[in-house]
Amino acid sequence: MKLGIALGAGSAKGLAHIGILQVLEEAGIKPEVVTGTSMGAVIGGFYASGLSLDKMEDMATSITKEEVKKLLPRRPSLTHLVDNHRIKKLFRRVLGNQRIEALPVKFGCVATDILSGRKVHFTSGPMVDALLASSAIPGFFPAVKMKNTYLVDGGVVDPIPVELARSLGADFVVAVNVMNWKARRAEEEEPEEEGNFAEKVKRAILKLVVGEEKGPPHILSTFLYVVDIMQEQIVRSKLKITSPDFLIHVDTSDFSSNEYYRAREIIARGREVGKRMIGYLEYLIKRFPR
Repeated sequence: MKLGIALGAGSAKGLAHIGILQVLEEAGIKPEVVTGTSMGAVIGGFYASGLSLDKMEDMATSITKEEVKKLLPRRPSLTHLVDNHRIKKLFRRVLGNQRIEALPVKFGCVATDILSGRKVHFTSGPMVDALLASSAIPGFFPAVKMKNTYLVDGGVVDPIPVELARSLGADFVVAVNVMNWKARRAEEEEPEEEGNFAEKVKRAILKLVVGEEKGPPHILSTFLYVVDIMQEQIVRSKLKITSPDFLIHVDTSDFSSNEYYRAREIIARGREVGKRMIGYLEYLIKRFPR
C-alpha cells in the first residue's frame, strides 16, 4: 500500500503542516506520495526534497514582523503587493536546482492558469518554479510567467490536491485541511491618515502583511478576505466530491493567514491535532486492504 498525504493551502496557517508531519514521523509513518497547494506545496516540497522537519521548524519560527516587512516592494507595483525575490532566494538556497522527478519522495503540486482558469499540475520540472507558482497568492505575490501564460496560487482551483495524490500512485490518502475563516468584529472607524494615495496604500499594505490592520477593511484586505472565504468554500465542495481516506482538520480560526510570525503557535497546533488522531490513523492503515 502506498500512503499519500495532500497538504492544503492556508498561507501562514499552512505552517501547521509541519506539526502534523512531525507526529507522523514520530509514529514511523512516512508518506510515499506528497502533494500540496500553496503553503501546503511549500511544506510538502521541502519535505519531499529531504529537508528535515526540525530544520523547517527552525526556519519558520525565525520569521519576525521585521522579516515580513522586508518583503514589501521599494516601489509600488501594479502587478503585486509583495515581492517574491527573497522567497525565491530562500527556495533556491533550500532546493538548489532540484527537479520534481528526481526527488526522493514522489511529489506534485497545483497552480492556477490565471488566463484560462484551468488547473495546472506540476509533477516534473524545476522545484523552485513549481513552488513559486503554487504559492503566488493572486494580486499579493507576482504571477509566475511560464511559456505563454501566467500562473498563480493553486488554492483558487484545488486547495487540497487529493486527486493528484491518487494519480501519482497513492492508495490511501491523508488530507490535511487548515483553512478556517477567522471571524472578526466591526471596529470603530478611525480618521483616515494624511498623505497622498501612494503613501496611504503603502501604509495599508504594511499593516495588512504584519496583521495590524484596524477599522473597516480597505480595498486590499477586502480582496484577500474574499480569497480566504472562497478557498474555504472550495475546500468543502472538493472534499465532498473527492473524499480522502482520512481527513485531518486543524482548527486555525484564531490565526490570520498573514501571521507568519506566530509560527511556533501554529506548528504547535498541528502537533496537538496530530497527536489526537494518530492512534486512529494507525488503526486504519493497518486494516486497509492490501
